[in-house]
Amino acid sequence: MDTVMLANWLKNFQAPNLPTWEEFPDFELYMDQLVSLGNRYLDNLTDSPITSSMVNSYVKKGLMARPIKKKYQPEHIAELIVISLLKNVYSLEIIKKSIREVIAQSSVKEAYNHFASVFNSTLIQVRQQEEKILQVDASDSVINFTVQFAVRAVIYKLISSRLIELQHQQHQHE
Repeated sequence: MDTVMLANWLKNFQAPNLPTWEEFPDFELYMDQLVSLGNRYLDNLTDSPITSSMVNSYVKKGLMARPIKKKYQPEHIAELIVISLLKNVYSLEIIKKSIREVIAQSSVKEAYNHFASVFNSTLIQVRQQEEKILQVDASDSVINFTVQFAVRAVIYKLISSRLIELQHQQHQHE
């Protein structure tokens, strides 16, 4: 892949904004509807599609609330979106602890809307920087961009992991 191919890919990269809680359906969903909706919301944002086995596993491991009579609520949609995005970076155990700590301080609705707002505003910032990224020098190679983004990913993960750890420690001492 050369810089021209990278530029074309970036121009065509269409990551959707995350929906707000208010955009979720206001009726209960069955498993297949939850999976379908989750995949639609996360199109181009995850490496693999959500499956019913994943949802069952998240419920069994305590990451998601149990459905009520096999029906899923907006709470489940929010949990599924957050888990699906964060599992690319964190272990399920860390996600579980973090969700519990956040929910202890606010409602699922408030926590999800905050997450979606931060995600969407960050996505807007990335889109605004796209032009800067696309103004590549002919001597720049895709490997240089790869290294830059990989290093940023590692540094951001280290920082966020430490923040999660500090939050967990603080929560235990309260």
